Amino acid sequence: MAGGGGGATGFDAALQRRQALMGASGPRALVKNGKVFLIALFACLGGVLYGYNQGMFSGILAMPSFGARMYSRILSSTCADSEQKLTAMLIMQHKRDG
Repeated sequence: MAGGGGGATGFDAALQRRQALMGASGPRALVKNGKVFLIALFACLGGVLYGYNQGMFSGILAMPSFGARMYSRILSSTCADSEQKLTAMLIMQHKRDG
């Protein structure tokens, strides 16, 4: 086998060196390193906002008043772009069928 050498003592020394550089893990590490804490907080906030946004849009799309208002707008000439009309019609058809 290629690459051996050092045996268990070499791996143990490398592991101890990595653990010394890494520092504490878990909640203590977040409090100790403010930059990591801010990055984690920002990522969590993004996930919460994304979930809230998805919930709000799904509730709005399920509203009968939204469907009635948007379906009439789709059929009128206010939407000039044919791709917008096609996409909106597919969404509305999916909502009525499902």
